[in-house]
Amino acid sequence: MKKWTILINMILTLLVLLACSQTASEPTTYQEQASPQEVIKGNVVLHPNPVEESMPSYGGIIKYGYSIPRSFDAHQRVGYGPQAALPVFNQLVMFDINYKDTVLDTVIGDLADRWEWNQDHTELTFHLHQGIKWHDGMPFTADDVVYSLDKMTDFTRSAISDLFPAYQSSEKIDDYTVKIHLKYPSASFIMNLAEGESVIQPKHLAGTNDQSSEFMIGTGPFILEKLIPRVALIYKRNPNYWKKDKYGNQLPYLDGLECYSLDSAAVNPNIISRRLDMKGPVTGSASTSSYDELSQGAPELLWQKRDKDVGCAMFLNLNHEPLNDLRVRKAMSLLINEEELIIGFSGDAKFGIPDIGFLQPSFGLPKEDIIHLMGWDKPWDERVTEAQRLMAEAGYSDGFKLNMLSRGGTQTQIGVNLVFAETLRKYLKIDSEVNGLANTEVATRLTNGNYDLYTQNLRVGTDPSQLAIYFKTGGAGNYSNYSNPTIDAMLEELDKIIDPEERRESIWDIERILLTDLPALPTGCFTANYMPYYPYVKNLRWNELSYSNICRFEDIWIDRDIYQQVHGKLPPSTITTPTALPTPNETPGPTETLAPTQAPAPTETPTPNETPAQNVGDPYDNPDFPVIWVSVDPPEGVGRDSTTVTITLKVPPGALCSLHFFNPVTGTDSSRRPADVVANADGNAVLGPWEIHGAAQAGEATLQLTVTKIDGTQIVVTRPYILK
Repeated sequence: MKKWTILINMILTLLVLLACSQTASEPTTYQEQASPQEVIKGNVVLHPNPVEESMPSYGGIIKYGYSIPRSFDAHQRVGYGPQAALPVFNQLVMFDINYKDTVLDTVIGDLADRWEWNQDHTELTFHLHQGIKWHDGMPFTADDVVYSLDKMTDFTRSAISDLFPAYQSSEKIDDYTVKIHLKYPSASFIMNLAEGESVIQPKHLAGTNDQSSEFMIGTGPFILEKLIPRVALIYKRNPNYWKKDKYGNQLPYLDGLECYSLDSAAVNPNIISRRLDMKGPVTGSASTSSYDELSQGAPELLWQKRDKDVGCAMFLNLNHEPLNDLRVRKAMSLLINEEELIIGFSGDAKFGIPDIGFLQPSFGLPKEDIIHLMGWDKPWDERVTEAQRLMAEAGYSDGFKLNMLSRGGTQTQIGVNLVFAETLRKYLKIDSEVNGLANTEVATRLTNGNYDLYTQNLRVGTDPSQLAIYFKTGGAGNYSNYSNPTIDAMLEELDKIIDPEERRESIWDIERILLTDLPALPTGCFTANYMPYYPYVKNLRWNELSYSNICRFEDIWIDRDIYQQVHGKLPPSTITTPTALPTPNETPGPTETLAPTQAPAPTETPTPNETPAQNVGDPYDNPDFPVIWVSVDPPEGVGRDSTTVTITLKVPPGALCSLHFFNPVTGTDSSRRPADVVANADGNAVLGPWEIHGAAQAGEATLQLTVTKIDGTQIVVTRPYILK
């Protein structure tokens, strides 16, 4: 009964959102940077990113928040791993961040100066930039490239090896030339090299612990200066970076980066309180709740929309009647309103891409083709009539029962199912049971075939060949149990089609067949992230990738005048901006590498070392220390008993307090923790009440408290907590 009450409440909430969306306008605080119009490059339509018109300046540190990854090896594909690695490492090639599109036409060189293919596209030769050094002073050579290619394509050493099925071997021709041998021509090979995970690593540090700062030796614009586990990554400017801007000035512009380990609930308050300059280079606001919190709390923020390369589809189990009848699937597809499904997913239609199929705009069918193919170009009443006719023809004029499956949550996939279930009930008399379940239960049901419709991500990325995962016979993600020999053959050959025009037509033909056979239904939920940042952060641009060159911050700068308006002071700087910066109309001349000066800025943030040290013998309430544990209630807990704890603190006024609980015996960071709080004007802060996980064993646990003061400095203290 409780389950159905929750679902009914969710349906009512979604219906309110749908109703409001018909008349609601964009929030008045929304300030999206305008992008230039489409441009034609060859035979491809590209979408440029916003152009920054102000001149760059040196100095300052950008602060943002995200989870510190458990591995800094971008080849391991762990969450946020490439985001931490990209300021340090470069790639052979990358996608031009001046465009939103991630297609072959936007691949440009990074460590590679140029490259060429042999006649049958089975050999690819890279010519490398010369004179580049690793952060430890060792020279960068072809040996490092061969080592990295062999490593990233080896499934025993890399989690991205599946991106390179065509790779056979590579060889060093000389110190600055590498030849790659492919098993067959592969259109996706160089595109996957442009993915942010495909970084080049130093051969001389092979075997270094990928969770250590010693691993973070790269050729990139920033050097990892300090790793504070579970707290922060501190990067400093690489004064010997090998890249220059279009005016001939040394990159990067920034003095450094500070990346704080904050969970999603803590990032927004830190942006609003101006402790952070931006949410981060990867994750923005993907729902109305997050967007509204930031736009109302900090109306001066600027926003850019980043359309993601991950979609969402409703997979229909073709092993079940009547979903094995194309007439039934077509009837259901006629009643798809992608705007409403996007609202169910994220709360507002602006977070998705209506009138789209299974592929993102970079290489999917044109919108007009999709609308016509799906029958969405007809008036709604005609679509309903045709859908009802098809159901009657198939023998289901009175509908049928439908078991909808998704992973749990209040929106996202279950929101899509709730909205679509209401449409099917209203017009086709289909009675849907909507199940939002935990991952383990979902896996069990998928294995047993206990579902009719499963709504899940469709992760294709930059390579449409990845559709084989979801629609090729026996594919690991073929939740529809779909089998079409024509599609199997087309997907098998797609990667081998090198000619861009022929490849594009083949991709479109594949999508046409899928939208005709309808083993799955499109949703439009290529959920966009709206990326917020303060207006003094300049030259930010995003494409469809989660991990792109924007994560390097190599050509991002801080506008000192706007920074002073926002913060009331100038940003700290150790670099003098050149006085000879040419205007955009001038012809840039040669510029010498800039050496950082050592003049300290008068507004430099004090370091945590200025805080008095807490003695080991202190009872955690030393009044001379700026963090006082007023009370921990109860003072001890009980193992395996879900103890509820409340902690009262005295800290600097306005400080952000964040607590982690490290379990006894295992020492693991528990998923159970209190919400972050900001101390009031008197310095009082209360964390909790919160419940320790019932599986926590008896023993000595650790409470780790991170206090971030309003000047940005952090205090990290720990104390034991006994579970009897």
